[in-house]
Amino acid sequence: MSRTSDKPVYTLYGSYASYATAKPRSYLRKKGIPFVERVPGTPRFREYVRKTSDNHRIPQIETPDGQVIQDSIAIFDTLEPQFPEPPAYPPGIRQQMAARLFEFLIDATLGRSAWHYRWNYKDDNYDFVGREFGRSFSPHGADEELAHFGEVIAERMNGFRTTVFGDTPATWPLFDAIYLDALGILEEQFRQYPYLFGGLPSIADHILMGPLFGHFGRDPVPSNIMKLKAPRVFRWTEHMNTPDIVSPEHHDIPEAYLADDEIPEGTLAFLRFCLETYGPAIVKSVELYNNWALDKSQKSSGDMLSDKPRDHEPVICQFTATVRGTPFLQSVSSYEIWVIQRVLDWIDALSDNEKKACHSLLARCGGAQISDLKLERRLTRVGTYMAFE
Repeated sequence: MSRTSDKPVYTLYGSYASYATAKPRSYLRKKGIPFVERVPGTPRFREYVRKTSDNHRIPQIETPDGQVIQDSIAIFDTLEPQFPEPPAYPPGIRQQMAARLFEFLIDATLGRSAWHYRWNYKDDNYDFVGREFGRSFSPHGADEELAHFGEVIAERMNGFRTTVFGDTPATWPLFDAIYLDALGILEEQFRQYPYLFGGLPSIADHILMGPLFGHFGRDPVPSNIMKLKAPRVFRWTEHMNTPDIVSPEHHDIPEAYLADDEIPEGTLAFLRFCLETYGPAIVKSVELYNNWALDKSQKSSGDMLSDKPRDHEPVICQFTATVRGTPFLQSVSSYEIWVIQRVLDWIDALSDNEKKACHSLLARCGGAQISDLKLERRLTRVGTYMAFE
């Protein structure tokens, strides 16, 4: 943001150690939206933002008029109509279908590997990661104080890793392989283009910043792997954090999405990789959600999914999924179902010919079942809580 800007300024509350904060940070910068960033340890966050949203999770944004928005997808949905240029969604139907699929596929595919590299290499990572967490709450604290805050966060996250993410030593080779395979695909894509769909950053690029910058690009172990095996990907994470659209390496690429609804081969390969890796688990998750939702006949429109206090995005149930012959515990997240619903709504609004184009793309990439998914009960957000629509 320019120091002399007289435009209303937004405030992003987050952390550089945060997976989720990386997404709206790059979005705000590439959009040229005037903003400042603050850590959750600031008084304004504790005294106003957290109380207004009734939620301590980051990222959160405070708008110039005092509105508070929590969650990266909710932030995108609020800001995109207000700041349509440059557009975060490409114009082509096939392009936009792929971008919208990535809204849930990227986290589903790379999220576990991101957690794996952060917490299963703690001896090598923690002197950096622990203090990063600590500085979010006590920016000027001594190392001993930062270590205390870091341990509190680490203990909380470690519980999620085992109970929600199904992380056990038997799964570690799988999570390693997924990360390395993703780097290989994306290194080739970013050799040819600055972004996933050509010369403009899409919503999918911003979602990708969650794992690639929030964890892989900064934590010592995965960052070193990225620099050695995929230096173009590391360079991409750097450029995504600048306000410039044109990168020095790709100055000859037009500042536009590819014409004629073209999707780069590297992006198609990455979409195929995501669908092959977690597509079946997503289909099963929707099936189990539907069974669960039909059993909740006592819940009316507007009722929270969970009766537990402060259970904002409840896990519906869990099941055993298998990827590349490795079984692991898969959680059915109400939040993920809500994000999938947004994609299904977009498909439903298309013309018959547009739907055929989307179905053909999905079939080509091994995800034909995705376009046939239906939700028995729709979800919405009431404040920051998942609820039945």
